[in-house]
Amino acid sequence: MVLRNKGAYPKVCFELLSYMVDNWPEHLTYHTIAHIIDVANVCDHYIEYYGIEEDNANLIRIAAIGHDMGYLVSSKEHEELSISEIRPFLKDVLNETQLDKISGMIRATKLPQSPTNFYEEIIADADLDYLGRNDYDALSSGLYEEFLHYDVVSNDIEWLNIQINFLENHSYHTSFAKENRSGQKHKKLAELRQKRLAIEF
Repeated sequence: MVLRNKGAYPKVCFELLSYMVDNWPEHLTYHTIAHIIDVANVCDHYIEYYGIEEDNANLIRIAAIGHDMGYLVSSKEHEELSISEIRPFLKDVLNETQLDKISGMIRATKLPQSPTNFYEEIIADADLDYLGRNDYDALSSGLYEEFLHYDVVSNDIEWLNIQINFLENHSYHTSFAKENRSGQKHKKLAELRQKRLAIEF
């Protein structure tokens, strides 16, 4: 996974990425550096699509790069851990208002998502962009491996039920995602329901 539009990213983003690459847990098969870069790339698309001005665009990019940094410590409450882990890198380059905006964006990725402003909606949708993409199966298989590692599920049918329940209850927030991701997401949901029916009967 390649970070697109690198020249638009603040220097601190590359400091964060370098630190995470050097320390990332090997057992993470979905929440990977590739996932972080994917979310950043989607956010960058939103920034261009909506014409977001530079100051807020930079905060979105920093939040995207740092949103899963808490996994360096634990998978539990990783959003709050991400906020704590990212702060030492940012405290000398951003003011408290900017830090609060980034914290809000990172919290917006917590499930169930509850973004409170447009920028939080962008990162929330970017974090789950894959739900409405053709690479859903490839990426979700990585999440299945993680869930097995953390004993969230123990077999295929439990994983299938989790996917169906999640897709049934998920809604995108931005107009772009609603228009360009919801259709594929609903197709995947129908496919998973059919798969479950075939197993049950």
